[in-house]
Amino acid sequence: MPKPIPGIPYNETSSHKLLGDVPAIADHMAKTEGGTFITYILKTMKSLDSPLIQVFIRPFGKSHLVLGDFPEAYDILMRRREFDRSPTLGDLVKGLTPNLHIHLKTNDTWKNQRRLIQDLMTPSFLHNVAGPVLYQNLTTMIELWRMKSRIADGRPWKAADDVNQMALNALTAFSFGEEFEHSATKPALSAVQAMSEESIAQIKRKGLDEIVDFPKGQEGPVFRAIRELTETVGKVQGNPAPGLTWAYVTRKPRVRKAIRIKEDCIEKELKNGVRRLEETSGRVIKSAVDQMIVRERALAKKDGRAPNFFSRVMIDEIFGFVLAGHETTSTALCWSLKYLADYPSTQNTLREALHRAFQSLTANRHNPSIHEIISTSIPYLDATIEEILRCTGPIPVVDRIATVDTELLGHRIPKGTVVTCLVTGPSLMSPGFDINTSRRSLTSQSDVKEGRHRAWDPTGIAQFNPDRWIAPSKGSPGDIEFDPTSGPQLVFGLGTRGCYGKRLVYLEMRIVLVLLVWNFELLSCPPAVSTYHSKLIASNEPTHTYVRLREISR
Repeated sequence: MPKPIPGIPYNETSSHKLLGDVPAIADHMAKTEGGTFITYILKTMKSLDSPLIQVFIRPFGKSHLVLGDFPEAYDILMRRREFDRSPTLGDLVKGLTPNLHIHLKTNDTWKNQRRLIQDLMTPSFLHNVAGPVLYQNLTTMIELWRMKSRIADGRPWKAADDVNQMALNALTAFSFGEEFEHSATKPALSAVQAMSEESIAQIKRKGLDEIVDFPKGQEGPVFRAIRELTETVGKVQGNPAPGLTWAYVTRKPRVRKAIRIKEDCIEKELKNGVRRLEETSGRVIKSAVDQMIVRERALAKKDGRAPNFFSRVMIDEIFGFVLAGHETTSTALCWSLKYLADYPSTQNTLREALHRAFQSLTANRHNPSIHEIISTSIPYLDATIEEILRCTGPIPVVDRIATVDTELLGHRIPKGTVVTCLVTGPSLMSPGFDINTSRRSLTSQSDVKEGRHRAWDPTGIAQFNPDRWIAPSKGSPGDIEFDPTSGPQLVFGLGTRGCYGKRLVYLEMRIVLVLLVWNFELLSCPPAVSTYHSKLIASNEPTHTYVRLREISR
């Protein structure tokens, strides 16, 4: 039977079952519309009336703690050396990327491996290399949606696949360069362009609230393989024995074939990158692969060894970008579509902000360039992105593990205990618990005492409101500025082990929201496909993602 940690609340019934909370979680998901592991945790935390609870989710495993309090989560992630990256998130992808840096403890091995990818999130690489290739791929989706909006003529259609394909295109272009031969969005565009007049006429005869089904393009083997592998992560999600599950899943013929296709693709792109390095001496950088090859050459020279451009670390770090990056970005963008459509005042304010920022372009049909999008300060755009991320939590939890016996909110925590911090939990998306200050860590107590404690107004904490991130400009009286420190936010974690690729997600969301709101008015969809229910697969995806677009004429 599960062995609870003394003093920390838990579900009494679950403590008497071999599978712990697993049956209760399954029952909750089956009986609750939109029920997920996260909604079960929030419900349990509320019923136990405690910011720190324990659940039993792995047979014969240790108790798992869940924390719903930003100040203590901040302290764990930013200051406390007694905690390190837990294996929980890494377990989700270990069968596909066993050599990814996410699996490593925060030590010299981790630091050395991070040097291999340290250049990829620098402003110079993002703006000069990643930005242009992302922009090129995103404009293709805008072209696809312009054609679909004209055919649908005010009718809604499913947008999730388009967004996922676009995000996958963007991440493969980021990883392998704009000359990467595979695409998912272009075949979809070709399929819509090839629609017959009769097919279009049938759509025009539909009611305005009827869903339009558009033809899909032929997906190539590489993208099909990546999608297959992404779906395997969902099969491991929530499984009480991830190691055994991976051993089973990766032996399936379809998965083995997908892994082989993925490996062949990355090795081919690495060979192309090495060839470019030899031809240009590293002066021309067109992709993440190019930059990693240049960095590996420099590290090898410094270490006095031969470079290993085809190591398992190189391959897994590259696929890690594609796997995690496209899934996180796709989920964030799907939520963005829902919020912009359901909050027209926010959408209109954002469009007005874009018109002011790009005044010279409003008189014609030209899209803002990638340079203009990156270099122009648009506080309300930044605030809208931040608020979408705050409200949705694409990655809904941040995990850490106790490396020594320690204490949390007055409770003794044994070494090896995993603590899960909720990204959209109490004090972040709902009023926080009333916690006696004496139970907090000394550094957390100091924050409260000295006024450094960040908190949202509990009366409006659950509302979608980008203005919460807006403050008067310190340098220009009468102007506004985006203040990322306005209140608590955990969406990408914090500290040394926070999400490495968050700058890439912000960049891609910035480009997409500018191009989308510049070209279209997002209208509300029928209630049946406008719910805010989610499904927790590799990320916290909305169950329904549909759009109803009206093209903006200038």
